Amino acid sequence: MTTKRWLLVVAAGGAVCLLGMGMLALVWAFGFFGKSSSLSLYKLEQTTSSHAGYLRTTLTYGNDVYVNDFEEAALRSAVSEPKPAVGRMGIGVDNVCAIPGQPVTAYLAVDMGSEMPAYEVFRHARQPAFDWRKATFHAMTFNWPSSARSGGTTTDAALLDEVVRLLRDGTPVSLSAMSLADSSKLGAINMVSDQLPGLQFCPVVSSDASGTIYLAESLTMDFKASPPQANARWIPASPTLLQWLK
Repeated sequence: MTTKRWLLVVAAGGAVCLLGMGMLALVWAFGFFGKSSSLSLYKLEQTTSSHAGYLRTTLTYGNDVYVNDFEEAALRSAVSEPKPAVGRMGIGVDNVCAIPGQPVTAYLAVDMGSEMPAYEVFRHARQPAFDWRKATFHAMTFNWPSSARSGGTTTDAALLDEVVRLLRDGTPVSLSAMSLADSSKLGAINMVSDQLPGLQFCPVVSSDASGTIYLAESLTMDFKASPPQANARWIPASPTLLQWLK
């Protein structure tokens, strides 16, 4: 049972997505099928990723294989509930969806939630992975329920470049693993690029007891720990970025 993260309005439900993906894998493994549907039936499989702390989840229909792994961990659909549905995974709901702005030959969104929608992005195996290091972003929104700045949006090119620079070149620091019970300390910066229509690149944001704010590309989950814990390559936010985040 597992998967990867979750980033808040996109970050605090992380565990839900991770647990949800693992539960769906079990549902498939035990051959449970719900009501019939005319949509394509996709097969879900999970294996250990070559990236430590991640799982490689694949969706397969015929010769089409879609992947959710380290490279997709920070990607989110720009809309909360993508439509239309184009497939299902044998659990009685049409939960494999097209992403507005993206061809189905490139990306799909799959609802991994149980009681609430929780869409994860899957990339077609023949589609090159999105390289945020080389992308040009034109807007970003800060999402963090515990912050007064939550919902703030900027198009400031210098700030956008600063986020990319920090994630790419910043020096990581060692922080204690975070319990999933502390997920309220997590937020996200949702970044928009014309090179990724319909999707957003969403690095994670966190803070410590002193109020220092950190960024990370994405989270890894350790479900062997009790309780389960989240880890990341945390990089302290620069003074310039802090002025916008606080």
